[in-house]
Amino acid sequence: MPQPVDQRIEESGDSTARKQKEAEIVIDPTQLNVTNGASGPTAPTHTYAEALAVVGQGWFHTLLLFVTGLCLMSVVNETVNIGFIISAAECDLQLTFSDKGVLNGAGFLGVVCSSYVWGFLSDTWGRRRVLLLATSGALVTSVLSTFAPHVWVLIGARFLVGVFVSGNAATSYAYLAEFHGEASRAKVISWAAMFMAIGLIFLPSLAWLVIPLDGQVELHLFGMRYSMWRIYLLLCSLDLILIIAGLLYLPESGKFLLTKGHREKVVQILAKIYHLNQGKPEHTFPVKSITLDAIDSAYADELERRTSLGLRYLWEQTVPLFRAPLLWHTLKAGVLMFGIFATSSGLFLWVPDILNTYIQHQDMQLCDVIALMHANKTAAAAAKGDTECSIAVNANIFLITSAMGVVFLACYVLNGFIINRVGKKTLLNGWFVVCGICGLAVLWTSDFYLTLILIAAFVSSGCLGGVLSAISVDLFPTNYRAMAMCLILMTGRFGAMAGSNIIAYLLTYNCDLIFILFGGSLLVCALIGATLTAT
Repeated sequence: MPQPVDQRIEESGDSTARKQKEAEIVIDPTQLNVTNGASGPTAPTHTYAEALAVVGQGWFHTLLLFVTGLCLMSVVNETVNIGFIISAAECDLQLTFSDKGVLNGAGFLGVVCSSYVWGFLSDTWGRRRVLLLATSGALVTSVLSTFAPHVWVLIGARFLVGVFVSGNAATSYAYLAEFHGEASRAKVISWAAMFMAIGLIFLPSLAWLVIPLDGQVELHLFGMRYSMWRIYLLLCSLDLILIIAGLLYLPESGKFLLTKGHREKVVQILAKIYHLNQGKPEHTFPVKSITLDAIDSAYADELERRTSLGLRYLWEQTVPLFRAPLLWHTLKAGVLMFGIFATSSGLFLWVPDILNTYIQHQDMQLCDVIALMHANKTAAAAAKGDTECSIAVNANIFLITSAMGVVFLACYVLNGFIINRVGKKTLLNGWFVVCGICGLAVLWTSDFYLTLILIAAFVSSGCLGGVLSAISVDLFPTNYRAMAMCLILMTGRFGAMAGSNIIAYLLTYNCDLIFILFGGSLLVCALIGATLTAT
């Protein structure tokens, strides 16, 4: 039966309206805002790795690398800088060899004691929040340490600096890596690690500019003479201010937020990064929904379990490392890292103080000069203070130490070029042998410049820390790998503290044993390294 004309016109109008609405949806789907509970087409989802690929590389990642690199550099600055002030502070604080050893190791002890805690807080509170807390705490305690009136006050303050700056060491790599995809992650981590070598150039260079001014510049604060070594410690903390400024601008790790269920916030963060990197408006960011892939889902479950178990989780992860079949891997890697840090960091902390005496007697063997220095100090102590304490700091020792820092940086770069060609294990053991022989050879030369070259080669064993870490990753199953690496690095930092104090004792009683013990230990490390096998 034919329909009325009015009804046909009404249906024709409805049909036309529906077609227009459908046409709008087809032509401009990007204008749809899909929210929880709203109807409409579902936006395509991306994994976090796919979203990072869309974001690309640019200014944001350059800033991120700079800030995280400074975080790692701050760990070096705040633990090694004491080695450059112990000669200048000797009279102000009446330092003995024993005091110098404890003071050199105080920061490293703080790092060792707090590494586990910062790792747990990083997984619970977030990467950026932990970095802000750790950096702010390190800045406050470092500034306060410059006013220490007594050696044990300074030791306590530097221990607290180590406690806080340990958070930067524990969190920086994760924060950097979680804004990078698989293709660029290893490369940027290597670049960030180079900031630590830059720190070994920065510290002596700054000391060369500041510490020799003592006596030319007089400054008094709060009723005490604020010596140039105090100003040096203060200036070493300036990078912490830059880190805080950078972290206030940077967002929280997108991957961490994603594992905590904050998906919309992750999209907003990546849209801003997209704008910075690509120069395009944020609303044009094509990714509207991000989901967890299988690996990220497992990681999120592990984080939730880690948070719920708390310290019990640390126990569950640590105990298997000291049971078969992982026990021998743990012991071997721990001993090797201990040897690397004890030799490189332990001795490097003493290099400025040793050189300050050695540079005055360049025609003698190093240990003969140290014996003469100890005899002079013993005679001065027997005089019961009749003579005024006066320690002249030669500015050239800081230039020499800066040159050693350049050698370390070159070694890091060289390792990156040849590690895949010669193999990780071959590089590790070959370098152990070379450094060990150079350490022993120091005892048989009286040439000043040759001695410096041998010492530089000896302490360059510190560059093997990264090589050993790369090998150690393959020694443990995935579920225990992170805890194993944390434990191995803690053992290394404990080695730096122990090495510094052992050297303090041997400088007093038998200098030759320093090079026999540590040079020989590197040769033993080469033998142990030859037995390393991946799981």
